[in-house]
Amino acid sequence: MIESDRPVVTRRRFLKTGALAAAMPLLTHGSRASAATKVHDFQTLADVAKAEQEGEVVYYGHDGEAGIGVLLDAFKKDFPKIKTSYVRLQTGALYAKITAERSAGRFGVDVLQLSDISPAIDFQKKGGWEQYASPEYAAYKAEHQSTPPGYYGWGGISFSGISYNRARVKAEQAPKTWKDILNPAFKDGISAKLATSGMQHAQWYMLRRLYGNDFWLEFAKQRPKGFDARAQLFDRLSKGDDRVCALAEYAGYTLFAEKGADIEFVAPADGLPAISLYIGVVNRAPHPEAAKLFVDWALSRRGQQVYQNQKILLYGSLRADAGPMPTGKRLSDFKLLFPSDWNDFAASHPVFVKEWNSIMGL
Repeated sequence: MIESDRPVVTRRRFLKTGALAAAMPLLTHGSRASAATKVHDFQTLADVAKAEQEGEVVYYGHDGEAGIGVLLDAFKKDFPKIKTSYVRLQTGALYAKITAERSAGRFGVDVLQLSDISPAIDFQKKGGWEQYASPEYAAYKAEHQSTPPGYYGWGGISFSGISYNRARVKAEQAPKTWKDILNPAFKDGISAKLATSGMQHAQWYMLRRLYGNDFWLEFAKQRPKGFDARAQLFDRLSKGDDRVCALAEYAGYTLFAEKGADIEFVAPADGLPAISLYIGVVNRAPHPEAAKLFVDWALSRRGQQVYQNQKILLYGSLRADAGPMPTGKRLSDFKLLFPSDWNDFAASHPVFVKEWNSIMGL
């Protein structure tokens, strides 16, 4: 919907790029490293005057329409001469769309944001990202950037636990661990996301590694229902249509709990599967200066305050100067589960899609 206004990537390799990331503006842009200018309270290598002349930024993202609207409205408030338009789809469908468009010779996207590293890596291999050394990368660790740096950055963290309807689940049956989602009492009353979700891929991968390949085959016996967006999951849970949500994103839970939904969030001791959003400038962008400006803004403390503090988004920021989330929690307050080998995680995606579609009866 449009609205108007495989490099080997292991954690070890991420860590080895620390020195390169620190010197990235110098290495990538040479004399332009000193050309960064301060706009509002962040640094940019974009030509702001040209960005305003271009007058538009086209954004492709995976968040819900309300979340994207909040994000783009905040950018427009800071840069009123630049209008925005967007396409919103789950990451899998979004990536299929942009790759199909580019294969057909259509290059209409400026900024891409994905919720799964697998397509982010694949897009890099295909030359889809523009290598742009945002000055704001200086605030991020090397492992929170692409390898080599400059193609995309980790713009925020989302993570998931378990949630249940307190009126529909007896206290003695309330889930406490991940294995509790296999409880037969929840059969025909448990939900998760579809295979187009980057978060769902992360959960499938991490819990498979923790509990073995048969874990999700057992989960299939629960006859779970799959949905596209977290709003659908929590709406159904709040109404009691489902008793348990097996992929309960913290951001979605806090939003519905604040509205009075009779639901509970569970953080299993083994940890919470987590993903980042991956954001970067698209190669052959129709509005290249506006694209650079948007990415600099998004990665800056100013933009990160929008990602983290707007409850419709609630992405924990990886910047040290970001402060706590509106809930008072910081990312460090949670045990987050990330793959130790990103290349293996990316390679697992076809297996995940096939298995998860079968679990969902598709």
